[in-house]
Amino acid sequence: MNLSPSIQAPKQAENPVSHPAKTRAPVARRKVFYVSGFDPLGPRRYRELHRSEGRLQAEISGYDLKLEGQNRSEDGAYRWRTSLRKDGQTTEAEFEFLGWDDIVRHSIRPSLLYVYSLMFRTFWAYLSSGAIAAMLKLRSGPLIAGLVPAAVMLFYLLYAGLAGLAGGMLAGAFGAPGWAMLATGGLAGLLIMLGTRYLEEQMMVYFMVNDLGYTAVAGGEYPAPVSQRLDRFAEVIAAAMRDPDYDEVLVVGHSSGAQLAVTALARARNMAPDVPVSLLTLGQSIAMLSFLTRANELRADLATVADDPRTFWLDVTAMGDGACFALTDPVASCRTRGRVGNSPIVMSAAFSQTMDPGEMKRYRWRFMRLHFQYLCAFRRPGEFDYFQITGGAERLADRFAERPSSPSMLAEPVAPICHPG
Repeated sequence: MNLSPSIQAPKQAENPVSHPAKTRAPVARRKVFYVSGFDPLGPRRYRELHRSEGRLQAEISGYDLKLEGQNRSEDGAYRWRTSLRKDGQTTEAEFEFLGWDDIVRHSIRPSLLYVYSLMFRTFWAYLSSGAIAAMLKLRSGPLIAGLVPAAVMLFYLLYAGLAGLAGGMLAGAFGAPGWAMLATGGLAGLLIMLGTRYLEEQMMVYFMVNDLGYTAVAGGEYPAPVSQRLDRFAEVIAAAMRDPDYDEVLVVGHSSGAQLAVTALARARNMAPDVPVSLLTLGQSIAMLSFLTRANELRADLATVADDPRTFWLDVTAMGDGACFALTDPVASCRTRGRVGNSPIVMSAAFSQTMDPGEMKRYRWRFMRLHFQYLCAFRRPGEFDYFQITGGAERLADRFAERPSSPSMLAEPVAPICHPG
C-alpha cells in the first residue's frame, strides 16, 4: 500500500549521470557475481533453482539454456556455468556465489531469551532513529513485514502469560500452596513458549527478527565479519573487471544482498577505477538499513555507485513482493538532493502481468516465494528475464539504457539522515 502517493520521481534531474556507452557487440563471455540475502541455506539452493527455473523459462521463451557445475574458486567460492543460445548466438556465463551464509548461520541463536532481546533492541533502533516514521512515506511492505514478527512475538508472550496465570489458578483451585501455584504457572507459560518453536517453519517469526536485527542493532553499520567478507567480495569483483576475457561483469544482489552488492562494488571500484561494470539489484529493501543512524558507509556507497558513469545499475522490484520497497529509488530516498540523473533505472517485474493468475493466487500468502520470483520463470514473459539478463548476448546497458524508470517511482529524500552528496 502506498501511504504517500504524492511522492513521485522528479520530472527532470539536475546534473544527469550518463550511463556507460552502449555497444551492440554481443557478449560471448560474461562473469556474474551473485550476492544472496540473509539466507543460511547456502549456494546449492541457488544453483538448483537456476537450473530448474532456467530450463522452464527457456521452454516458455524459446531459447536453449544449459547449466553445469564448476570446481570451486581458489578461495572456495561456489561456481557454476551456463550456456545460452538464442537466434544463432551462444553466450557463456560463469556464476560465482559470493557467500556469507556461514555468517548468517553463526548469527542465528536458538535461545528464546536472545531472540526476544534482539526483537526489543531492533524495534528501539528503528523507533529512536526516526526510521519507522520515515519509511511510512514509502511503500511500506518491508516495514509491515518487520513489525508483524514483533507483534506475533508479543502475542506469544501474552498467550504464555495467560496460560501461566490459568495454570497457577487451576493449581490453587485444587488446594496447592503458593509455591506450587507459581511453579505450575511458570511451567505452563514455559511450555507455551517452547511450543512456539514448532510454528517457526511456517511463520519464520524468529528468523525474520534475526534478519532485521543483525545489522539494525549496530545502527546500520556493517558488523565486522560482514565488512571483512565485503573486502573479499570487492577483490574478486575487481579482478574480474580487470580480466579482458570477460565482455561483461555483472554483479547481482537479491533482497538484503542488494546493499552488500552496492558496497562490494563501491569498494571494487577503488581497485579497478576505469572499467565498465553492471549492477542488478532485485527485491531490495535497502531503506531498512540506509535509514538507520550509523549507516553512513552505505549511504555514501549508494551515491558513489549511482554517480559512477562506468556503472550501469538496474533496480527491479514488484508491487506483489511484500518484502521489498517496490519502485523506490534506494539512492534518492536517503540523499539530500534526491534523485540525480537516471541511475539507477527503477523498473517493475510486474508480477500481476507476468505471472500466471493461478500462481499469483497460489502464492498470495507465501511471501518468501514471491520474494524469490525474480530468480524464477515467468509464464507470461515481459521485459524482465533473469536468465537472459545473466546468460544472454546483450549487456545490461544494451537492454535497458534507453528504458525510463517507472513513472510511479518514489524518488524524494525522506530518510532521517541523508547523504549530503
